[in-house]
Amino acid sequence: MRKKIAIVTINYNTEDLLEKLINCLIEQNYKDWKLIIVNNSPDNIEIEKVIKKFGDERILLTGINQNLGYSKGNNLGFKYALDKGLISNDDIVLFTNEDIVIEDNEFLDKALNNIKYYKCGFLGPKIINSDGSYMLPHIKKARYLKCLLHMGNNGKIDNFFGINKKLKKVDKPLEVFLLNGACFFCVASDLIMVDMFDTNTFIYHEEELIFRRVQSEGIKVIYDPRIIVLHEHSASVKKSFSVLNKKKFVYDAELYFITKILNVNSFLKLAFRFERFVEFLLLRVLLFFRIYR
Repeated sequence: MRKKIAIVTINYNTEDLLEKLINCLIEQNYKDWKLIIVNNSPDNIEIEKVIKKFGDERILLTGINQNLGYSKGNNLGFKYALDKGLISNDDIVLFTNEDIVIEDNEFLDKALNNIKYYKCGFLGPKIINSDGSYMLPHIKKARYLKCLLHMGNNGKIDNFFGINKKLKKVDKPLEVFLLNGACFFCVASDLIMVDMFDTNTFIYHEEELIFRRVQSEGIKVIYDPRIIVLHEHSASVKKSFSVLNKKKFVYDAELYFITKILNVNSFLKLAFRFERFVEFLLLRVLLFFRIYR
């Protein structure tokens, strides 16, 4: 029996990126999908223009015209798909950023086949950024030191310390702990089992939170580097938030993680706060000189 796919993405003043994504989806050989756009923008004017332009009844709009962030937005889109009967518990959900570009017209076909073949609840593709770097999955859970040093976020620190270096050369499907949240598939019933995304974070660190629950439920997670998508390297975040706002979102998410999930002691929490205070101070100084030089 053919599976239906609910594709959930979030719009926050990124209609140009969404147009590219929709074009990619329309070109897919697999046609039994519905795109649920969760509109986090203040109004529906611009996004409705985009939807009208395509005239495809598979493109649907929901949201409360308030920026809910990643977790709440994705949960809202998923619940909409279930409540409207667009998918059942046995069907598939694709969560994708609006800045993802899919060049392979068999992308959806391949993902569905692999979910069935590997009997996994979650499956993620290889995500290649516009600068040629990868957004890699993680093999192990994050610990305090990773948060303190910003390790495990597929950034410059990762490259320096060689975090997940081996995964860059993987060319076959591999069972992993965590998939990157920019683009991954899951079985609807498994997402329900883990109680969807943790809404205590706005953006960032959501993967660590949800995949800890996925692991505790014994649900298989597969990374398949043979399935590839391109990522316009945080284009949606760069269009919507300043550097300082982005850092603040990361800080809030990591503070929640080390406090509520890792339950670190007061000294470690103080060390984390101090490190972030110094980081914010240096960033403000750099931005000041960049503006007024």
